[in-house]
Amino acid sequence: MIYDVCVIGGGPAGMFSAFYSASRRMNTVLIEGNHELGGRLNLFLNYEIYDIPGQFGILAQNYKKALIEQLKVSKANVFLGEIVEEIEKIDELFYVTTSKQTILAKTVIAATGNGFSEVKRIEHAHISEKIQYDPPAFKQYDGPIAVIGHTPMAADWAIQLMGYGNAVTLYTDQELNLQSILMDGLANNNIPVYDFADFNDRAYVAVFCHIGSKKRTIDFKGRIKQRDNGLTSFCGYFVAGDARYEQGKLKLIQGATHDAMQAVNAAFQYIHEGANYQPIVSTHDPIFKEWVKEAY
Repeated sequence: MIYDVCVIGGGPAGMFSAFYSASRRMNTVLIEGNHELGGRLNLFLNYEIYDIPGQFGILAQNYKKALIEQLKVSKANVFLGEIVEEIEKIDELFYVTTSKQTILAKTVIAATGNGFSEVKRIEHAHISEKIQYDPPAFKQYDGPIAVIGHTPMAADWAIQLMGYGNAVTLYTDQELNLQSILMDGLANNNIPVYDFADFNDRAYVAVFCHIGSKKRTIDFKGRIKQRDNGLTSFCGYFVAGDARYEQGKLKLIQGATHDAMQAVNAAFQYIHEGANYQPIVSTHDPIFKEWVKEAY
């Protein structure tokens, strides 16, 4: 199968890119390296978001759920747990090679956030399999919990877990140098901070670790330079969300969805030469009513 659009990244920008691409009647596929959608929203599931119009104080997990439900209605294809390893353009097609398959597409929209990244692992032989590198389930556990890391994310996890009535201890291998709101949060919640050298996993029922991330890069044969409005120097390759950078850009969720629409419209115009960049507004486009009817 040859797709019209291949979206790389399953965060807010990627999910809305895929939904909006399908709404413009393009055969669309989304590839996400993790085993679930959400992107950075997965790190802040219990946080309230206040900078989305009409969604004052919506929980990140609820916003994620709404984006996923919207994407499902569109019937765009979604592949999870596939890392993009290489992108190559041959003639007029992109060959997007993942850890599981090669996907052919006429255009690519990169919505990869700040770049592919994977959590750094603790490189000590004595560390047991009890340590988890994924975000914790924020709930009350049946015993003491440890968090390992000097990063803002590690401190944030410790504070959130404490809020659910857990006994939490933070371990770090270097002096904490965090924003005052996080340092105050640790102090106000009386969360003890110890040297990692004193860590003993037998004292805890659960251990969560975040000592930072390391970037992964996609091997794309050809240097890409970005231009305004999500366009790039490589014909048929577009960017959206935090992967897109330009002077004055604000890295907020609302901006990511705006980027997605611009990238999709540019991809549509690239595929259908001479087509109108502007789509039919949703109040007049029958495809949305068709989707709702089929979904419900």
